[in-house]
Amino acid sequence: MTVTPTKAKRAELHLRTAPECRCGPLAAPRQGTRLAPALAVLIALLTVSVLWPAAAAADGPVTPTATNYLARVTRAPAGVDAKVVDGYLNLWMQVPPGEKVVVRDFEGAPWVRFDRTGVQVNHNSQEYYLSQVPVPAVPPSGLKRSTRPHWFSVSSGHTYMWREGRMHALATIALAPGTNYVGRWSIAMTVNGRAQTLVGGLWHTGPPSILWFWPIIVFLSCALAAWRVRSPELDRRLGRTVTLTLLGLIAVGMAGRYLHGRPDISTGNVILLFVILAALAAAAARVLSGRSGLPLLLATAVVALWAGLTLITVLTHGYVLLAVPALVARSVTAALLGGSLGLALIGVRALDRVAV
Repeated sequence: MTVTPTKAKRAELHLRTAPECRCGPLAAPRQGTRLAPALAVLIALLTVSVLWPAAAAADGPVTPTATNYLARVTRAPAGVDAKVVDGYLNLWMQVPPGEKVVVRDFEGAPWVRFDRTGVQVNHNSQEYYLSQVPVPAVPPSGLKRSTRPHWFSVSSGHTYMWREGRMHALATIALAPGTNYVGRWSIAMTVNGRAQTLVGGLWHTGPPSILWFWPIIVFLSCALAAWRVRSPELDRRLGRTVTLTLLGLIAVGMAGRYLHGRPDISTGNVILLFVILAALAAAAARVLSGRSGLPLLLATAVVALWAGLTLITVLTHGYVLLAVPALVARSVTAALLGGSLGLALIGVRALDRVAV
């Protein structure tokens, strides 16, 4: 007697033999289990990249990726190299080894000292407490301009960066609609005993167009259209293409963050960036070889969404502080957010197919 396989049995046999379930981005989870350690490392690295204190995190009080305010140095004393870092929050200074420069706080007390031995900070300056990151500390009562300095060495080099309240204090001023220039800021200092002043200004711009969120809707619409077709072959091709695209966009986004707006890039940032890029390259190579599975597709969607969320302030703030042009940063962020959601839909369809 001939036994006719049931529908469930035929579905199981199809799952074991269908090419789209044996290889490619929509492979069954069993084929992708070897990627688990690599995926765990990649996700851990991206976690560190978000929390790394020297990296350019999402918009906030430490290291913003975008802001609506931007400070610039307009005049510096001869021999002093000064730059604004993180939009309008920090001031970086470099002084020649043979020069002696003393930066004054807002009351005129000595605050930062550069000399041939390095850089020292006065702990008896109110600025020392007010410049603490991420939350300013309350200065002890009794600190005045005449209080005897208490110097602590912070560097044997001749560069230093600190949180400068005289720049971002201007951001609290109410502005009339359409105002771009907020105001002038100045920092008193002595250079080899002579009184000098570092001068700059603060500018404001509004948020970019809301149309930057339109590509996210376009990506989702395309993914939903592919969803309605219900074609395993189309899902496989789309999954592979979108996965490779998102891996490339993640690389661009991470490079923009780690090489972002600072006069000197830390060695730790460079090393972590290279490790992340190597992990992304390994994932892309696996996709191109046809040996990737559903876990890699889903992990790429999660990491891409995470990367897009850490950069989302470039879509809501006017000045982009990344190491890539604003147009590139916003395009990458919109594509990461929309592409990750679209890839997640493809992954959900693959899970449903495997579960049949």
